[in-house]
Amino acid sequence: MNTFRKLYLALFILPFVVVSCSNKEEFIEVKDNYIFNPKTEVAKKIANGTNLMVHLKQDTSYVIQDGLVASEVAYISNTGHAMKIFTFEIDLNKPNIAIEVSTPNNSPKFAMQGMTKQALYEDAEGHQVWAGINADFFNMTTGAPQGILYKEGLPIKTTVTDGINTFFAILKNGKAFVGEQSDYEDVKSSIYEAVGGRVTLVSNGVLVTQTDARLEPRTAIGVSQDGSKVYMLVVDGRRFHYSNGMNYEALGKALKAMGAYDAINLDGGGSSTFFIRNTPDFTDNRFVLRNWPSDNGGMERAVANGILILKK
Repeated sequence: MNTFRKLYLALFILPFVVVSCSNKEEFIEVKDNYIFNPKTEVAKKIANGTNLMVHLKQDTSYVIQDGLVASEVAYISNTGHAMKIFTFEIDLNKPNIAIEVSTPNNSPKFAMQGMTKQALYEDAEGHQVWAGINADFFNMTTGAPQGILYKEGLPIKTTVTDGINTFFAILKNGKAFVGEQSDYEDVKSSIYEAVGGRVTLVSNGVLVTQTDARLEPRTAIGVSQDGSKVYMLVVDGRRFHYSNGMNYEALGKALKAMGAYDAINLDGGGSSTFFIRNTPDFTDNRFVLRNWPSDNGGMERAVANGILILKK
């Protein structure tokens, strides 16, 4: 009985010992093979101005209109996270480019509506909408935005929830402006279009120190020092293998590298929306999402207001 048991154990254990030694001897060390050759201007600026990227998976840009360039960049971050960002760079020096605020049904009343539908209400011959993003945080029951709201010179809302509220504006002289509450009194008489935001990311060319390190889908906007260039950035999130989102620090670094002298965070999460027009015709499906909104299986969320880029 004992002899049989010893023979059984020897036959049972020996193959595993041999296999274990074989696996150890044949173990292959896996090394990361990062490819980093930025081609678009946006990727080059972020690569040269920050340490955010270590591997590029997609790097494309396309001219939507003269003065409006879109870029889409997928990369692995320096923390090992997959990221997908979408950007617009708008040159307000171009005579046929304009930025306007959108509201649901093109109305001064508070409500909620997807950005591609808001664009439909603004789109017309000689006033063609070509792209846009979502804007302010809002009450998800009433649609009331947290910050100020101006549309075509009309002050729809001039109160804010607290001192953290910031704003993006197009002034009556055609320049873009990003400011904090302390700036509002100085420029309110000059505002033609405006939406609210929250956290300041870049102020007077300097990154603002951040304490919130959470990775989330984000929408943000910045302006050049002279107010002639506007930079819009949307980053998708909450999908590990596709895109994890950014924290405020990384968002500020990216916008500063792109050229922003001042920049703020807009509403993010499931509200983050980046869309373009796919045809000059006025077809029903002419506005298409390019990003992947996180909370509705890729469907856009109804939001309080947005920012549109138009060809006049």
